[in-house]
Amino acid sequence: MNRNFKSILAVGLTAVLVGCSNGSGIDPQRYANRNVDFDQYFTEINADAAPAKPDEKGFIRRWTIIEPINKPNSGNSGFTDSYILTELTKEYFKGQFSNDIKSLPKTGDQVVVETEAPRAGGRGGFGGFGGGAPQGAGQARPQGAPGQARPQGAPGQARPQGAPGQARPQGAPQGGFGGFGGGMMGGAPAAAPAPQMVKDTLTWHSVDSKLFNIKLIRFATNTSNGKKRYGLIFNAFTVINCDQDMPNVRLAAGSNASSIWWVNGEKVLTLQADRRMVADDGMSKRITLKKGKNLVRVAVINGPGMSDMCMRFYNEDGSIVKNITITNN
Repeated sequence: MNRNFKSILAVGLTAVLVGCSNGSGIDPQRYANRNVDFDQYFTEINADAAPAKPDEKGFIRRWTIIEPINKPNSGNSGFTDSYILTELTKEYFKGQFSNDIKSLPKTGDQVVVETEAPRAGGRGGFGGFGGGAPQGAGQARPQGAPGQARPQGAPGQARPQGAPGQARPQGAPQGGFGGFGGGMMGGAPAAAPAPQMVKDTLTWHSVDSKLFNIKLIRFATNTSNGKKRYGLIFNAFTVINCDQDMPNVRLAAGSNASSIWWVNGEKVLTLQADRRMVADDGMSKRITLKKGKNLVRVAVINGPGMSDMCMRFYNEDGSIVKNITITNN
């Protein structure tokens, strides 16, 4: 055997053995990062906690968050406008979208929701072999364009059945080799099984974040004893207190992955598609923060991967809003 080939083979075998050394196929570093203390990221506060202020860069760090709702998508590519609107405006429990500040939940309050049971296989394999595309997606992602379905007839996509000029060979099976889900020997892909619904008791937590971005994935794992990590919907609110009306301000936010933001019951910003959290990734239209209390709500959805969010306000002149206080009621 050639000496160079022997060296290459030895290096390759070593890499394989190292990758399989833990016997589970789990990335050791990722596994090591699973159990991180809640206190490293959050301080849980009481209902009567003193008002907080934005941090030095204007970010809002005080939020009341309910433990996440299961939505076991195996990927983020199907997070279109319509899908986000449907899933993040669905009412899972009474008062979820109430604008009555006097009735806002407090730390320790609980609700019971009917939600989808987590699916076997965790993250859903490689892009769908272990669970398929996100519910509601239904189309393949085009090459190089994250989060958007490729239109029929786009380059590189098979022509739809029955398209002009295409004749099916006699006896050719439907589906062919186009999808492992439908069987390589023919037949349409099997329909996804109906999700199993379960009852889930969720608890509200009022927290001050120790970072400018709210680490939702750490919140999820720590409030569920590690049972919830991916494929989740988060709902949270905060109360912004103003000494006077503040017209023409903008809410600026980032999220991983998609999110919808409301101010005093009005939807002001939607961040759709598969995205990483970036500060000021999206900015609302001009709105008015009224004198007194203003309720800000957010819903975030994510499949596999990290999940977090951040938010602050900008004045009309581009400066950051800091002359406000933040409470959880």
